[in-house]
Amino acid sequence: MQLAARRARRSILSPWSLALPNLGKRVEPVLRWHSYSSITSQVFRSQPGEKTHTGFNPLCRDISTLRYNPLDSPQSTRPFIRLLELYPGRASNQVEASLKEVSLSSELEYEAVSYCWGDPKDVSTILCNGQQLHVPRRLEVALRNMRYLERTRMLWADAICINQSDNAEKESQVQLMRTIFSNAQRTLIFLGDAEEKQTHKMSKFALWTVQFGLSIFKRRVDLLASPQVRVWDGNDGRCRTVDPFSYEFYLELIGMLRMPWFQRAWVVQEVAVSAKATIFWGSSQYDWEDVIKSLKFMSQFYFPLAFIVTLENISTIEEERTFYRIGQNRLNGVLLRHQRCLATDPRDKIYSFCGLVETSSGRHNPVRISYEDDVGTIYREVALKILDEDQSLDLLSRPPALAGSRMNNLPSWVPDWSISSASTLTYARGHGPLSLAGVEVPSSKETPRFAASRGAKYSPKLSGADALIVEGYQFDKIVEIGPIFEGVQIPNTVRSLPEIAREWKRCLSTLYRARNLFVRWQQVADVRSHGLYITGETMREAFLQTLSAAEINDSERLQLELELWDKGTSFPFGLMYSAFVLVRNFLTNRPFLLFEIQGRYALHRRVVRTQGGLLGLASHATEVGDEVVICKGSSVPLIMRRCGEGEGEGEFRLIGDAYVHGIMRGEAFDDDKCQNILIK
Repeated sequence: MQLAARRARRSILSPWSLALPNLGKRVEPVLRWHSYSSITSQVFRSQPGEKTHTGFNPLCRDISTLRYNPLDSPQSTRPFIRLLELYPGRASNQVEASLKEVSLSSELEYEAVSYCWGDPKDVSTILCNGQQLHVPRRLEVALRNMRYLERTRMLWADAICINQSDNAEKESQVQLMRTIFSNAQRTLIFLGDAEEKQTHKMSKFALWTVQFGLSIFKRRVDLLASPQVRVWDGNDGRCRTVDPFSYEFYLELIGMLRMPWFQRAWVVQEVAVSAKATIFWGSSQYDWEDVIKSLKFMSQFYFPLAFIVTLENISTIEEERTFYRIGQNRLNGVLLRHQRCLATDPRDKIYSFCGLVETSSGRHNPVRISYEDDVGTIYREVALKILDEDQSLDLLSRPPALAGSRMNNLPSWVPDWSISSASTLTYARGHGPLSLAGVEVPSSKETPRFAASRGAKYSPKLSGADALIVEGYQFDKIVEIGPIFEGVQIPNTVRSLPEIAREWKRCLSTLYRARNLFVRWQQVADVRSHGLYITGETMREAFLQTLSAAEINDSERLQLELELWDKGTSFPFGLMYSAFVLVRNFLTNRPFLLFEIQGRYALHRRVVRTQGGLLGLASHATEVGDEVVICKGSSVPLIMRRCGEGEGEGEFRLIGDAYVHGIMRGEAFDDDKCQNILIK
């Protein structure tokens, strides 16, 4: 009996263990039952007057649909979950499995499945406990690819292990997600099977272009110093290694990183809290750490990575793993970092990140989990909680998104987290544009970038149900605005020659449009003026400080890019200089843009001038006549618009945050001028 217990505690089976002895040996499944009939008594406990499910018999299948009994733990302080024992089978066999109800603890040995649900209407049927169970088709395909030929595999998969038709169970199980994935021996990431992988095939011209470029570039790279990527081939059952800049691995990345899994909200937590993770892509399996190390190595070189746009997705997930280990995450920062993510249920844009927040406090969820309340109620409740916990108004500082809110009943001070900020732009700073308050960076809570209200605190107060009461005053008014900076898009499609040509045409078009925008911004700022700004700087210096939100002296890369834009827009030879730099950098394999401007604060913003002659960088929604307001508890100025006629005096709608050069350190803050302002 003791020997059996020791065997049961060994690590779960891993595809790496066949070829890599030091990573563990294959053993028998850790959770095993002497008879299948015992499952029924543990998972589907019969209720009075209800027919008890029969045990699973592969020779006598019940064609009825599987029914769940409630998950409860009347005699245990530990919560209960269900685990899925996946039976062995070949590719042509139907997926068959059994469920078992277990007490959640660190002693359990299982692997957690992470996948993209896809279309909710796209379902398949598996046999679970001898009965039919409808599951997302992508999960069925994942289980088909993950099962062993001769042994069972113990897994946790949300669509099966949680009763999706029971909101009460979903709410309780969602609160356990962090523990479920952190306790798992490994997270199995399913991106797509071999059939789906084939849809990402490229034309012969594109393949030849990639191969030719790699053959030249590899001569400049010290491959001996590059990390090795282990690849487990499910077809021949062998493990081998490849170089990051190898033709095979490069093509794998082009297809792999474009998969929708990387854009889903729930996967961030699933990977961030995991001890280990394995990526399933076709018949190949990759260790998450190997892929990350290779991407970091490749990103050091000026090479036209065909997947650079999609690097934002995987880099933010890996970045979150680091922040999670620090244990100092704030809810507002986590939500901002992953605004790009998608979720079928808008409430999951909140719930999926709760497990990543401030792990040191011992709390599992910083917000109330409810799938019964409407989205607006949840978002408003979360906004108030953030305001109360942070004791500041920095919730109102957010990177602007061109997509407007579709929730008409949402107050302007409540962020619409359902909006996804993902785009086809590339950024040099990982997760893309930042809020001016900088709350995305965990350390910003202790050392805020700006102090427009000199560090004053704020406690949330409401007038009625939706109007937020703040203390502040109208400091200035917008009298001139520039066009909106929509960024420069780089080519990211390499599947065929027409697509490549179309992408480059779009790239040059957005580059030319951005250059003209820069010229117009210079006119708004009057950079040719010989007068001095209120800070004593020249107008050109004040303009560059505004454009970089006062970071120009902190980054050499940012200085280089601003210098390029400045020279490229000078009269009369600016356009010729821009063309020269573009051709020169292309021929010398150097980037013609570092994307520092759109990767920081300028994207989807516009340069503005105030009635008092100040320069600012404000949201794209800013209009002439809007007010620059300084509020207690806000580290940056806010742009507000007076409510229409018929509404109360002193009532405003929030437009967004702003950088106003010369008042970001509290130079203009006057406590005596502050009065109550209602933000509706």
